[in-house]
Order: sequence, then structure tokens, then C-alpha cells
Amino acid sequence: MTLALLACPALAAGSRPSRYAFANRCYAVSSALGRRFVTAAGSTGYRASARRRAAAMPFYFKPTALGVYMLQDRGGKLVSAGSGSAVVRGSTPGPPAAWAVVPAGAGSFALRAANGDGWLTVERSGAVGSASAPSSADRLRFLSRGGCRPFPEAGLGTHGTARSALYPDGTVYGYADPHLHITADYRAGGLVLSGENYDPFGVTTALGVAHDVAVQGPNEIYDFTGNLLRSGKPIGTNDNHGWPTFVGWPKNDSYTHQQVYYRWLQRAWLGGLRLTTAQLVEDQPLCEIEPRRSHSCDETATIELELAELHSLQNYVDAQNGGPGRGWLRLVSSPTQARRVIEQGKLAMLVGVESSDLFGCTERLDVGTCTRADVDRGLALYRRLGISGFFIAHWIDNAFAGAALEPGAEGKFIGTMQVAQTGLPFETSSCPETGQGTTCNSKGLTALGGYLVQRMMDDHMLIEMDHLSERARLEVLALAEARRYPVVSSHTNTGGIWTPSDLSRLYALGGFATARPATAAALAKDINSFRPYQRKGQLLGVGLGTDTGGFNASPGPDPSAAAKPLHYPFKAYGSGVLFYCELTGTHQFNLNAQGVAQYGQYPDLLAYMRQQAGGARASRILFHSAEAYLEMWERAEER
Repeated sequence: MTLALLACPALAAGSRPSRYAFANRCYAVSSALGRRFVTAAGSTGYRASARRRAAAMPFYFKPTALGVYMLQDRGGKLVSAGSGSAVVRGSTPGPPAAWAVVPAGAGSFALRAANGDGWLTVERSGAVGSASAPSSADRLRFLSRGGCRPFPEAGLGTHGTARSALYPDGTVYGYADPHLHITADYRAGGLVLSGENYDPFGVTTALGVAHDVAVQGPNEIYDFTGNLLRSGKPIGTNDNHGWPTFVGWPKNDSYTHQQVYYRWLQRAWLGGLRLTTAQLVEDQPLCEIEPRRSHSCDETATIELELAELHSLQNYVDAQNGGPGRGWLRLVSSPTQARRVIEQGKLAMLVGVESSDLFGCTERLDVGTCTRADVDRGLALYRRLGISGFFIAHWIDNAFAGAALEPGAEGKFIGTMQVAQTGLPFETSSCPETGQGTTCNSKGLTALGGYLVQRMMDDHMLIEMDHLSERARLEVLALAEARRYPVVSSHTNTGGIWTPSDLSRLYALGGFATARPATAAALAKDINSFRPYQRKGQLLGVGLGTDTGGFNASPGPDPSAAAKPLHYPFKAYGSGVLFYCELTGTHQFNLNAQGVAQYGQYPDLLAYMRQQAGGARASRILFHSAEAYLEMWERAEER
């Protein structure tokens, strides 16, 4: 079940209209005071006209950016700027269909083609036309109307508003997912993961068949990475169909398909997500073995592209909600900013980095390529970019540390990249601690890696501990203990197992760890397993490190759902928001049948977890994790 849009409200009486106020509303466009003219002195005026107050057919105003809209008529056609002064009606979203609202004084506006080709005019009949020069463009008024056909969009399947941002004791409400790959479609050269977290021209473009074919080819014959991760073999086919049927993707084991479309992220926020880290990600060796790319394999350049995409996403969310700062999502770079955002009931998004060749500091035949000066320059760049923390190593060895070995088909795949990048296979030996397995990477933290860790603490940056070799992790823990500095495990037990001893040391430092997504009963058990690590005077909040978008599978259909399913609708934990099955296009996402196929289904999984043994206790721990993360971050700032 999804909820229909309500009738479009008019602007409040006496309010000053804004060019952002028309977002996702229905308006008829009328000529206000005739045609604009420019005097000899250069001032602007308007000639009265018998055509004044002619009204056009109502249009649905769908934002493509702040103050820029597509205009869709009742027949579902878009008004587009044609060649010269022509206006055409079509069904294809794109740059010609975008119109910028330009204030024209006295509560009126002009509409300029965003591609620079013409200004919208209104004829006496109500038909729209175009003028080639602003001097002859119409001064327009927008009149609130009903009856428009809304532009296609993913549903939320919710009813109600988000709860108060604070618990009675003053701590913030909500859970943290500190490991989310929102911009993963830029990874590995940009032609591996299909689908976008948003597109200026809407969901039909962001999640449509055309985008999937452009990235992965007909029947996804170019999805080499996805096939390797699923089966260990690069060859395979899959259905291209995303929007509107989603026959082909996303699924819980999509790996290389978009699962964090912005409306799905919004649904997770309505379900209690209040803090997340958008992990910018790139792996140069993976990029270089991909046969097709949209940009270079330089990791720093890709990270900057992804960061620009995050800022564009924030602006797009603002545009959908009526203007700058009006959206439910805010990028933050300090715990003070994050706490303020969460207290407003919004989603605070930190920026992290997970890359293999951090700052370009790779190694070849055991010889590193960087100096301390390179480290200092890299840290200075990250501070300027607003990056809060990062991984020292990811999938392969670099100039700072060894990487944890991975199992199965993924491990074989990564082993190939290790040889291609470094010229040497992983060197292995017995593991340093019981419980870590029988074979571990022999390489620990290098001297340059030790310098990097010390500089990160000097700069109050968050130290991400996963993916380090077991030896490197122990060495970083020792350095952090010497300075009583908290560390982060944002997707615990991914990229190396954390032993009870390691977790005890992490929590003694005031650090932060997470449970990994699993079936509902297993997830409750995992969260509750952290209870022995709670320390006196320290809040225990365990996050949910989903790694969505990180070439990672989400939980599939739960076998227990056949006998005892999740019943829709349900209420989110500690919230008045009511959740139905989410509908995107013609596809209904139901946890019982499909598991977690996309990020917007995590509220469903967490509701189902509450039905399991220990689920209520696990929910209390999870929904204090946003506060626990903030307190960890504040400790890092204080050190």
C-alpha cells in the first residue's frame, strides 16, 4: 500500500513566494502583466497586453535542481524547449524539459529554459509558447490548482511524521549505519554498478532500463564484477529491467545494482536512521581490470567526484522539499553539526573514505611510493573536503599496512588484484590471536602507517579499523591506547574477525562497533552479544553496518517468515510512523517474500527483529547507536 499525494496547497496568504516553493505541486501558469521590455536606460518594465491573465493548463512542477523544474501536463507530457522559439510536448525527461524559475518582481516570475534556449510565454488560449529573448518573455503568476498528474516517483509506503529527536534523558533518538556506499556507481571506473542514487530527471532515468543497458550492456553481459562476486566466474546474464517492474533488480544479492535510491534512503530515515557515514570508495586495481570506464582510475580524483555527487544529492533533496536547508538530509563534518542536525529530526551524513591506495600510496615489490610529506598533503586535502575519517587499507596491501584476507570467490578475486597492483601475492602465516582463523596476512603496520595513525589522531580524524590485517589492527590499537583515542569498526567482522579481546580494547577506548545485517533472529542475537562490553558510565549503542552498495549482499528471505511473517502495516521503533509495503513503479517490496532487496526495507527487517527472542532488548541497544556514535566522535575531538 502506498499513499496518494494530497491536494496541492496554496502559498500562505501574505507570504512572499519563493522560486523553490513550487516543488512537487500543481500550478496553472498565467500571464501577469504582459510582456517584459528593456528601456533605453537598461531598466526592465512590462507592457500591458490584452493577453494578460490568460491561463495555461495546470502543470505538475517536478524539481530537477533548486529552482529548476520539469512541467508535466495532465496527459503526462512534459513541456520542452525545442529549436528556436518552439515549445514541444514529449514524454522523455531531459535537459530540454527543465525550466528555471526567475523572480520578476511583485510576486511574479519568468520561466527560462535551463539549457538556455528560450523563455516560456502564455497565449490567450492558455497554450504555452516560447520567446527567444528575455525582453519579450512573459511575466508569469503561478496559481495553485488540483488535478495534476504527479511525476513518477518511488513511493515511501508510510503514514505519519518522524518522532521527536530526543529521548527523555536528552540523548538523541535513532540508529547509526556508519558504513553505506551511496555513490558506489562511480566505483571501479563508473561502469560497474548500474542505477543512480538520484537523477535530476527522476526515477525513470535513475533506475530505468536504459541506464542499466548503458552500464552493463544488453542482458547485463558486461556485469563481469557482479558475476565474479556471485559465482567466481565473469560470464553470465541477467534481466536489465529496473523501473517500473524491477523484474531484474534490485535483489538482496544484487552486488552491482543500485540499492540506495534517495527515496529508499528517506524511508530508512523515517524508520529511525539518524546518522550514517557515506563511504566514498574506489580501488585502483579493480578499476584497471575493468574493460569499460567513464572516468580515470585515480582514487583521489574519483573520491572528489563522489563527494561532489553527495553535495548534489543534498541539494536535490532540498529541492524536493521546498528550498535550501529544507530537506531531511544534511552533510556534516563535526559532532557538533551532527548533533544539531539529529536534534532537528534529520539525517546526519558524515563522509568517509574506503580505498585501497589511500593518497595514491601504493607499493610495488614491497617498496612504498609515498613519504611523510605525501601523507601530510593527503590529510590536508581530506580536511578541506570535509572528510571525517577513513580506512588505512582496504582490499590489498599498500604503503601503510597489510590488508585482511577475504574468503571464498571474493578472496580469489582480491588475490588477483593484489598481484596485479603490488607485483606480489599476499604473504601469509599463522594468525596472531585465537579465533581469527588459521591463516592471516603476515604484513602489519609499516613505519609510514604508524606516522599516518599518529597524524590522524593529531587531526581528530576517525580511524576506521576494519580491513586491516590482524597484525596491523593490533598495532593500531596499541597506538590508540597510548593516547586513549577511540577507534571505529563500522562493519564489524567484515575484512577480518574481531576477537573478544579486540572488542574489549575497542570499548575500553570509547570506540564504536556494529552488528552486520542478518536474518531477524540472528541480528537480534548479534546485537545482544555486545552487552558484555558495556562499561560503567558509557552508553552502549551498537550500530548497523550494512555496507549497502559495497559489493555486498543483504539478508535474503527469512525461512521463519513462512510460518510467522512480518505483518504490514507496522510502526517503526519509538516512532508514530506507520509502514506499509513499499511500492516503486509497479513492484511491491515485501520483506517476507524478497528479504532486503533495497535500503528502504531496513525498517521492515528491524520491525521483524522485534518479533524475535531478544528483539526488544536489541532494539533498545540499536536505537541508542546514533547517540553512542556522537559520544565516540566527541571523545575523538576532545583528545
